Amino acid sequence: MMRLFAFLLGWVWLAGAAQEGTVLEPLTSLNTPNDEVILGWDGHSLFYRSIPRASDTAKSGLWFLTPGQEYAAELQKGWTGFTPADPMNLRAWSAADWPGIGPIQHVAIDAERGVLVLSAQQPAGDFDLFMAQRDGDSWTVPVALTGLNTSKDEVFPNFEQGALLFASNGHDGPGGFDVFQSARSTHYQSCLPLPIGVNTSGDELAAVPVSKSAGGGYYVSAVRMNGSGVDLWWTSLQRPDTPASSKALAAELVHRREPVQGAQMEVKRRSGEVLVQKTTDVQGRMELGAVALDAALEVTVSMADGRSELADGTICHIYERCSSPNCGEGHWPGWKRVRSYRIEGGKAFVFDLLPLDALARWPRPSSLDGAIWQSNAPAWVAYFPSSESALDATSEDALRQWLRTHEWEQLPGYFEAIGYTDARGEVVRNQLLSEQRAASTAAALERAGVPAHRVKWSGHGVAPAVGKEMEQRRVEVRWVATGR
Repeated sequence: MMRLFAFLLGWVWLAGAAQEGTVLEPLTSLNTPNDEVILGWDGHSLFYRSIPRASDTAKSGLWFLTPGQEYAAELQKGWTGFTPADPMNLRAWSAADWPGIGPIQHVAIDAERGVLVLSAQQPAGDFDLFMAQRDGDSWTVPVALTGLNTSKDEVFPNFEQGALLFASNGHDGPGGFDVFQSARSTHYQSCLPLPIGVNTSGDELAAVPVSKSAGGGYYVSAVRMNGSGVDLWWTSLQRPDTPASSKALAAELVHRREPVQGAQMEVKRRSGEVLVQKTTDVQGRMELGAVALDAALEVTVSMADGRSELADGTICHIYERCSSPNCGEGHWPGWKRVRSYRIEGGKAFVFDLLPLDALARWPRPSSLDGAIWQSNAPAWVAYFPSSESALDATSEDALRQWLRTHEWEQLPGYFEAIGYTDARGEVVRNQLLSEQRAASTAAALERAGVPAHRVKWSGHGVAPAVGKEMEQRRVEVRWVATGR
């Protein structure tokens, strides 16, 4: 009787510690003597992996790489009643084409925003998170989420309306492994634990949101109730809804510094719903109003008459409203330029508004994006012989000529030199060589008259396998407009 009382007391504490009325229930029909770890939820079915239970459950890196058997179970009644689980085979992911990425533990895709996050084992044995963006039919090389990674494990990433959920035993939480959320507004560089009710003093290894409607919550994989392994749970706890981030935006179109009148801009959701449709005035300007930046929005620019075409080299400047005294551009008080796109002619051009939100520091979402995003598009490229790092005299002269065509002196921003190598040679050596190439180009920029504080450089190691091998041995110079 005393044991039963202790068990019930533990149940009440776990359910009530989050907030009064929070419900916590095990998915009894799916839990087995094995370890069950959630992989995803599509609104109808739960996808999970069943892993043979061992004494080192959730305490060993090898456990995180155990394949086990994947299952899909369809929701039948309430939030905890499921049909019998059906075995399934999930797509396998390989890191063979991604230098520096170890064995992949789990991959999550945010299809609406065109990004993925994966957890991969590192040389030291721990697991870290990496992010990549869709590039046509493939993905860019994943970049480490350094603000989230620790010397311990970050595993089982999932997405919740653009926010990243993941489990970690390296961040401060209630205890052991806990589930953390990283908002897009932080550039995925900081995180907070989900509330008590999802997290406990036990180990929580994965969580997926169930629904925003009443009665929804999270499905969680956790070691609870003094259990010896990982089981599936449902909790009714929901995070409060937060209003979507939005900004008052405006646009200005110019060609050879002359305003483009009668150009039409249309902002719509991926579903096709038109949110904004405006036409430029005699100054080539239009105010778009408040635009929510968390959604994946597409923008189309064309001539309103439907007959004439936008001239090659037309520039589309995007502005956001600023409210401090005397803020904004000199020619347009109250509006601060945040991004510029070059239009390569035609009746229409399409770009994605995602670069305006928290993903501004990541590569643009797709190679199908018709815009040239200033901080992402290489404006000048130098190629290097194999194993060479010094910029030759011919290339340096070409760089000087390019600088003379770029009116950078009076513009807010800086030049960025990014170095790459081909895939031959040892990884560490290639990284060093890419840095030397970038540093050599940065020095040439300074010799050409660019102040040192307006030059940044970095080496990115092996270039993505695109084009010929000699084209991979390069440095890209970008002009990054800061808008300030």
